[in-house]
Amino acid sequence: MLVTRRKLAGALVGSAAALAQAPPPLPRTPEEELQAAREQVRQNTEALAQYPLPVAAEPACHFKA
Repeated sequence: MLVTRRKLAGALVGSAAALAQAPPPLPRTPEEELQAAREQVRQNTEALAQYPLPVAAEPACHFKA
């Protein structure tokens, strides 16, 4: 079976559209916005906790106040 670049590109675009998720609804009140931000921080913290980070690791940049 011969697959051309155009057919392959069309298949990838179609599969990408099928995998796309609908964005979450926007918060209406400041309390909902705060809760959504806290939930996002919690999810990001859980995702980053899966990767070990040695204590000797240093950031790529230095922050100065």
